[in-house]
Amino acid sequence: MSSAEPENEFEFDFKTIVDAANDIVIVTRADLIEPPGPVIVYVNQAFCELTGYSRDEVIGKNPRILQASGTDPTTKTRIKRALRKQQPVRTTIRNYAKSGRAYWLDLSILPLCNASGQATHFVAIERDVTEQMERERTLQTLSTTDSLTGLLNRRAFNELALKEYSRFERQGEKYALLMLDIDHFKAINDRYGHTTGDRVLQSLAENCVANLREHDMVARWGGEEFCVLLPYTEIKTAVAIAEKLRRQIAASELTVGDAVVAATTSIGVAEVLASDINHTEVLERADRALYDAKQAGRDRVCVA
Repeated sequence: MSSAEPENEFEFDFKTIVDAANDIVIVTRADLIEPPGPVIVYVNQAFCELTGYSRDEVIGKNPRILQASGTDPTTKTRIKRALRKQQPVRTTIRNYAKSGRAYWLDLSILPLCNASGQATHFVAIERDVTEQMERERTLQTLSTTDSLTGLLNRRAFNELALKEYSRFERQGEKYALLMLDIDHFKAINDRYGHTTGDRVLQSLAENCVANLREHDMVARWGGEEFCVLLPYTEIKTAVAIAEKLRRQIAASELTVGDAVVAATTSIGVAEVLASDINHTEVLERADRALYDAKQAGRDRVCVA
């Protein structure tokens, strides 16, 4: 091997390589952390393709131009804290393209230091994970939502009821539960068919959402039975809410083809008690009150 030959077989143009990379690369100066903050000195082609911004539009600007109200403030604070300390940070963040389209990034930021160990620049290496995040969100929705009515499903409601009971134990804030059941639902299915029965279930769900308070939570418990969680609510208010809901449902009529279908509901009400040892005891009392309402003639509210 001749001594004149180069030590490395290849000579690399790293700027060309980075510019051709699939991952997004942004380089900013590190001399300004507080507003107006570090400015962009380089972006690669992948950045331009994802965001819709040209290089000329972003060079000299702060990366915050990619953020909006939907960007998590906690994540932004975590990034800023790392930059202040000149430490690497990795996180997932929601940013926005020039068109306003939201996208999710797996973001890694690294300090680039000079010979004396002082950070002169930060390099952000980003990967578009929008499809993955949306897929995870869809799976989460499917796991917690009733597919017919769009309400919470039984499992998700149970988790919320457990959290509400835990809050009651810690803070003593009362809450109440309603258990609702559509009266003579089998007869509706038998007379009009299951498609109409499904529309009756959907109509009841819509009535609940429209007539309950914003912080109340409603779920399809199973079949034609529904459950409502009323936070910060004592029994007197819960009964009033149940009566209002019962009247609204009874007054609603659903037109399916040539048929006009009306349905009523029986409702059981229970309030959390100091003697309850877990959240299921409240559910069981509401369920017993629902049974009492049905036994008493239906289309009425009973209290445990």
